[in-house]
Amino acid sequence: MNRTVPDWVIQTCWSISGIFATGSLWYFLSTKDYSYAAGSGILAFIFAVAAIAFHRRKDKLAEQSLPTEFKNELPDDYTRRSLDEPTDIRLFESLPELKALTHRTAQPGWDTGITVEMRKATYDVVDFYEIIWLKLAEFYSVKHFGKDGAAAYIKNYIRERYKFHWAKHEPSGPGTGGTIVGVLTGRDVMHDLDQLIVETATAVVGYRDNFDFKAWQARWEGAAPSNGD
Repeated sequence: MNRTVPDWVIQTCWSISGIFATGSLWYFLSTKDYSYAAGSGILAFIFAVAAIAFHRRKDKLAEQSLPTEFKNELPDDYTRRSLDEPTDIRLFESLPELKALTHRTAQPGWDTGITVEMRKATYDVVDFYEIIWLKLAEFYSVKHFGKDGAAAYIKNYIRERYKFHWAKHEPSGPGTGGTIVGVLTGRDVMHDLDQLIVETATAVVGYRDNFDFKAWQARWEGAAPSNGD
C-alpha cells in the first residue's frame, strides 16, 4: 500500500538543511574550521535532496490517486475523429443506411401489438442511437461533454428522458397509465435521440461546404417511415 509523505517530514528536512547551510556552515567558516564547514555543507545538501525526493514522491502519489478523468492521459479506448479523414466522412454517409436497417429489424416487433415485444424492439433502436451518438461524439474532445466522458453523458441523458416521458404519460400519478405507458415512453425517447443525433450532426458537418448535409438529412429522416408508431 502506498502511503503519502507527511508535510512535517518534508518541512523538517528543509529546516535541517537550512540550519546546516546557514548557521553551522558560516559558523565553522568564521572559525576557520574548514573540515566541519565542509561537513555542514554536505549535510545541508543531503537533507535538501531528501526534501526534494519526498516532495516528488508525495506529488506522484497524489497524482495516482486522481480519477482518470482528471489526468492528462486519454482513456485507452478514446478515438478522435476528423472530417479531414475519408474514413470518418464515410462513417457519416453510412448512418442513414444503418438507421434504416435497425428500424427494419425492429419493425416486426412493433407490428406484433404485444407490449413486451414492442418495448424490446424500441430498446434495440435506443441502443443503436446511443452507439451512433457516441460515434459522433468522437469528433469532439474527450471531455467535451463533461469530465466523465461522452458515454456517461449519453447514458444519463437517456435515463432522464425515460423518467420525464414516463411521468408525462401518467398525469394521474405513478402506475396509473397501464402497460401502454412503456411503449409510449420508449417511442418518445427514441424520437428524442433521433433529434439529438440530427442536431449533433448539424453542428459537426452541417455548415461545411464539402458536405451535402441537406441530402444526408433527407436520407436520415426517410430511413424510418413508421418510427415505431
